[in-house]
Amino acid sequence: MTKVAVTGVALVFALTSTAWAGAKDKSQNTLVDRNATGVIDNTLVKTKIKSKGCKLQIQAKTVNMADGDIAICVLEADVDGIGGNSLIVAGEAKKGKFQIKADIGEAKIAGQGCGDIEGISYNNQVTCYLDDLTYRLDSGGAGTWRAGCAAAGMLAGDGPGATMLKQNPTVPVVVGLCQGFSEGDRIVHPTSTEWAVQGQRTAIE
Repeated sequence: MTKVAVTGVALVFALTSTAWAGAKDKSQNTLVDRNATGVIDNTLVKTKIKSKGCKLQIQAKTVNMADGDIAICVLEADVDGIGGNSLIVAGEAKKGKFQIKADIGEAKIAGQGCGDIEGISYNNQVTCYLDDLTYRLDSGGAGTWRAGCAAAGMLAGDGPGATMLKQNPTVPVVVGLCQGFSEGDRIVHPTSTEWAVQGQRTAIE
């Protein structure tokens, strides 16, 4: 079974303007494929990146993925007075639909996460990748998200969240969190193919 990785890095701060606050802020965006990978069709696909407080949803339909295929999304942002961060989340496909439902409060640093600390975020970005099993590992070895965090001079969070994917019950939805201390700090991304990025398609009339 082909696995797909959606990297949801830095989302703890990325999609809510009071990122760790778990406030009532809401955000909704869309995804596009700028690389013509064939996973989604920009003219036909319906996509959504939606957040409310510490809850996040990413959806894309129709996707060229088999049932159970995994994808990673990296969600990134800068946090006022702290620095850049990256949050990695995973989702899976079923019946032509890719979906992530994440409680980003499960991404912790020193035991604190969304809902514990108030912050203002900006420069938000979401990028999704085909699966990279090594990148998803929490071991810290070469090619893992922890190694990507260290290579970027950032601090790795406490580890994966407790909620697992439904079709892949050993794979955590919240893979990890990487926190920097300067504006623009971002984790080293996986080397697998990027198939979607936060953006929009504007039709010509």
